[in-house]
Amino acid sequence: MTVDRHTFYRHADGRPMTSQEQFVLLLEIGNLDYNAAAEITRVSPATILTYRKPSMKSRQVSQAILRPLEKHVFDRLTEIAGRAGYDLKPKKVA
Repeated sequence: MTVDRHTFYRHADGRPMTSQEQFVLLLEIGNLDYNAAAEITRVSPATILTYRKPSMKSRQVSQAILRPLEKHVFDRLTEIAGRAGYDLKPKKVA
């Protein structure tokens, strides 16, 4: 399953999310604490905590951190959907 980042990382009003907002979204959807996120991304828990600090809102979150979290979350969602009897397929583009 691939992620359409153009649509997934958007606010309800259509504005794109910052990398910080993407990071928070993935942690929330994945129900991940900083230790789990650190293990998935292979960085120290202190690095994850750094990105969670309110003072770091302007700091870009590295794609090396975002992509493993994204993969973990989507793999887990795909597994959950499959166990519920759903077969997820990409949206057909007109």
